[in-house]
Parts: sequence; C-alpha cells; structure tokens
Amino acid sequence: MRITPHPFQRLHRRLPRTVAGALCIAASASATAQSSVQLFGTLDMNLTYSKSDGRSVKSMDQGGNIFPSRLGFRGTEDLGGGLAASFWLEMALLPDTGEIQGTGFHRRSTVSLSHNSFGELRLGRDYTPTFWNISQFSPFGTVGVGGSANIIEGWPFGLGGARTLARANNSVGYFLPKGLGGFYGQAMYALPEGEDGARYRGGRVGWSNGTADIALAYGVTPVGPNDYRVASIGGTYDFGLVKLYANYYHQKTEGDKQVNTLLGVSVPVGPGVIKASVARSNRSGPGGLDNDDATQYAVGYVHYLSKRTALYGTYSLVRNRGNAAYVVADSSPASTPGRPARGLQFGISHNF
Repeated sequence: MRITPHPFQRLHRRLPRTVAGALCIAASASATAQSSVQLFGTLDMNLTYSKSDGRSVKSMDQGGNIFPSRLGFRGTEDLGGGLAASFWLEMALLPDTGEIQGTGFHRRSTVSLSHNSFGELRLGRDYTPTFWNISQFSPFGTVGVGGSANIIEGWPFGLGGARTLARANNSVGYFLPKGLGGFYGQAMYALPEGEDGARYRGGRVGWSNGTADIALAYGVTPVGPNDYRVASIGGTYDFGLVKLYANYYHQKTEGDKQVNTLLGVSVPVGPGVIKASVARSNRSGPGGLDNDDATQYAVGYVHYLSKRTALYGTYSLVRNRGNAAYVVADSSPASTPGRPARGLQFGISHNF
C-alpha cells in the first residue's frame, strides 16, 4: 500500500527551514478560531536596460519596481475589549533565481499589542520612522530605476557607519491610535546590542484627510563619537485629476551632509497612471564633497490589469556631478564619477 505524503511534508523537503517552519506555524495557527493568519507577498519581475559611461547591461533586475519582491506571514488575535495581539514576518525574494535575499525575515520581524483607544506597542526589526517620508512621498517609492533611493548616499544604511536609515533591529515602537482627526504618529527606540551605528531614537508625526497628507520625521543614531542625524518633511495632495508629491530629506554626520529634495506627480489615465518625478541630491563636506551632486529625472506608466496585477514601464536619467557616481539599478554597470547613468524597465507586478 502506497502512502502519499501530506503536502506540507513534500513542501518541507524543498523549502529552506525558515520558510517551511513559518508555513507550518501559519497552517496550525489558521486552524484555531482565535487567530487569523495570512500568507502575503509580491512578485515583481522586469527586464532592465541600464547604461553608464558607454557601458550597458541588459538583465532581469532583482530590485522590483512597484514593490520589492517579498514573502510574508502576518496574523492577528482578538483578545477582546478592543485589545489585539499580532505578528508580522517578511522576507525579500529574488524571483529571477528563486532564492531568498538576505537572511531570514530581515524586511520585517515584529510582534505587537494594540488597543483601539491607546495605540500599538511593537517590538522587533521594523522600519524606522525616518524611512517613511522617502517612500510614501515619491510617486516611484524607493525601488526601481525611478526610485527616490537611487541618489540617497549610503542607502539603505546611512552615512558614517550608521545602520538605521531604513530599518532598525531590536526596536521598541509606539504608534498612535486611529480616530484622532487625521493625526498619526510613531516613536521608536532601538537597542544597539553591541553593534556600533545600530542604536536609534526617532519619531514621526503627520496629518491626513484623504486629500492632503503631510508628515515630518527626525531620528538620531550614535556612530562612534559622533551622531548620525536625519530630518525630513514631505507630503502629497490629491486633486483627483492629478496628485502632487514633495519631499525634503536631510542626513548628516560629522563632516558629511546630504540634502535630497523631490517633486513628483501622478495622473490617472483610464486603467493606469502616469508618473514623473525630479529628485535632487546635494552633498557637502570635506574632500570636495561640495561638488558631488546629482539630479534624477524619471517618468513611467503603470497599467492595472486588476487590483493585484499590473504592467509597467519606467525610464530614468541620473546626471552626476563632481565625484558623484549614482546608478539607477542594482544591475547597472558602475558609473564613472561625474558621468550620467540611465535605465529603462518593463515588467509585471503581482500581489497576493
């Protein structure tokens, strides 16, 4: 008599232990009435042509465009009386090779306790408050050839050895509850646990009414004897026929400073949206950094086949100055300082 293995047993043989274990947890948790567990993710794959200083590369870029490719598990348990416990585990994927990028759930790994009236307390590896303005107040977000992060120095870690530009380990975060007349906010403190450049303290406050959204953020990370400081303010305004984006981002440490500004627009057209942005980077400091500036121009179109699936195309040009050598994609050839870099992407994005 032949015994057919359970699907989870077959899956366990093929997946890394981290993923297989999480799938088993999700399966067992979803069987209980007290919890809701969801498998979610994005597969975003594209063909990218990038060129800098006469050299060009054609590739299937791993960075995504609308969203980074990812796989995650999240769940919530209703504890009654407006109280709930939840978790979030999210990893980065390289769909062009089928591999996991990085180590485990390094995109986000948190557990939290929330109350409808008192807000949320969240622990673990999470996005820093100073990250969100870069992402939310740019029509292209931070990924793809048009992403705002392309000309941010030190991305995604920071200047001078900091490691907290986008995320922080060992963090304790608090989020204001909803229902405050459009006001929102968060604060975070992250423990270094012996790693220089990993301690973080910062916060973000904002206001949104569905049409306008504006927020400011500030964060500090000690790096050796100096502090790495980040401040930003940004916003969007949706007129219906057109949505405007603006962002100002300032990061500095001892002897090194960068100011990034961005203006953007998105225009709904039938089942799609046209997007465009102009971003500027100005660096200052010793060693001639005052001339290491860059400007990025980006334009793109997203065509939505459904709420979860879209086709897209984006073109971007970075004009470097001085010793600046920014490029537009992970797969781009290294740029010669002061020379332009450009890229073109066509792809498909599917959320599940």
